[in-house]
Amino acid sequence: MLPPPTDSRPDPLAARCAHACAALVEERWRSQPGLALRIQCGEPGVVERPGRTRFDLQWSPLTRCFTGPLRTRAPWLPLADASLALVVLDCLAIRGGDTLDKLLAEVARVLADDGRVLVLDINPWGWPGLRRRARGDASAPSAARVAATLRRVGLEDIENDRALCWPGRLQAWLQSRMPGLERGRWWPLPGGVYAVSARKRSSNVIAIPFARDRRRALVAAPEGMRRAG
Repeated sequence: MLPPPTDSRPDPLAARCAHACAALVEERWRSQPGLALRIQCGEPGVVERPGRTRFDLQWSPLTRCFTGPLRTRAPWLPLADASLALVVLDCLAIRGGDTLDKLLAEVARVLADDGRVLVLDINPWGWPGLRRRARGDASAPSAARVAATLRRVGLEDIENDRALCWPGRLQAWLQSRMPGLERGRWWPLPGGVYAVSARKRSSNVIAIPFARDRRRALVAAPEGMRRAG
């Protein structure tokens, strides 16, 4: 007896979510030259562009391991301190608070000064997230929770971005009525994909000791300073 036929057609909504995530990654990577690391559920590999290199690792939620050019078990990253300009966590749906906190702390450790992290995932309260939960799949943490964790590990300049991913006809109707609705930080909770980015504070602070003289308009410094006015 033959097994029942399976529907092998691609899910258009999942494809739109994947396309939106890829566009957000490309936008951030284009503006952040240097070494980058992307952890995702897709295929691992190495992506080369002029002036930048990205290592893509594959995340397995069952074994909690990263495989690809580097192999390790979450949340540890076998990389030197301050070695990366960009780290992307692409739709990992890590709900364990302890694992997420430790992974983001590791990300903060390997980021160079002014390096950025980008956390992408399916909004648990958007249409794709609600559909995922109805199917019994693991849902992602909320954008607010990710942003709070990024602050706890010492990152700053938190930015939120969203991409609208709704059923095709409804999304087409909304875009025909409101052009440019596809992307926007102002988009409320029903947005399908969220992107939370943060920056590692630069430690390149130069302190110059100045000593003031009692004479008017005179600033004394070790060298290179003259009477002002």
